[in-house]
Amino acid sequence: MNETIGRFTSWNPDLTLAAMWVRGRVVAARDEEDGGFSTVEMVIGIAIIIAILAAVAVILSDALTGKAAQVGGCITGANSTNNGGCA
Repeated sequence: MNETIGRFTSWNPDLTLAAMWVRGRVVAARDEEDGGFSTVEMVIGIAIIIAILAAVAVILSDALTGKAAQVGGCITGANSTNNGGCA
């Protein structure tokens, strides 16, 4: 395998550098026992982020719905004498 890579990269220093970098990364990944988050930790973290985003979306949706109803009431009562009850 290394002869094949050497044959393709020997004429191009950039390919040689890229191949050496990839080999180094593969060796480092294989040597690490615990290289970061496990899949379960990642899924839990993503689930928490999604729950927070969903809560923010619900809060914003409720706020916008309330304001839209208020503006709709003002528009409906625009011809009344008390300015439709809008301030």
